[in-house]
Amino acid sequence: MTASPPPAQTRGRGRPRNPETDATIMAAGRRLLREGGIEALTFDAIAQATGVTRATIYRRWPTKAHLLSNIANEDENVQFVDVTEAEGIEGEVRALVAQVYYRYQLADISAAALGLFAAIQRDPALRRELQHPIESAARADMKRIVDTGKAKGLIRPEIDAGAFYDVTIGAVLSRLLIGSTPADESLIDDITSIVLNGVVVRR
Repeated sequence: MTASPPPAQTRGRGRPRNPETDATIMAAGRRLLREGGIEALTFDAIAQATGVTRATIYRRWPTKAHLLSNIANEDENVQFVDVTEAEGIEGEVRALVAQVYYRYQLADISAAALGLFAAIQRDPALRRELQHPIESAARADMKRIVDTGKAKGLIRPEIDAGAFYDVTIGAVLSRLLIGSTPADESLIDDITSIVLNGVVVRR
């Protein structure tokens, strides 16, 4: 969940970017996603809504996928919440599930994520450029949390951090982004319970 910077920030020399222009474009993009979904987000629509030229938008985000990636991860330059010390592993799992749930309940974020997933499926190069750095950082952060839990005797030594990530984070994303039925906050408790207790009846 750690975000990479917008691709245009890593480009070569040139006139410095105006952060106010960036914020204006991002705000318009998020509004278009909230109001009309992925189909409504076009560079023409952003230009019309903001008065910013298409050329200016392209200099910052060379493709729609780059802009979607930036929107989906705009506020996610923070690490996974870690409350293991204060609340134990039960509190930690619930906090992780809740963090992802509340993030992807946002209409603009979920639409951006779905659009990005579709784009990287079509273009493996975009997967390497946009998705791999973000996911790798998130998995490394999760491994840190799992390793801390193991060191404190709260997580079994054989638990794989990657699988823990898949089950905990993947379950929330699957329900919110792919599921056909609405989800409410009970999902947080349901997933937390299954992650912690499994599904097998204890005898």
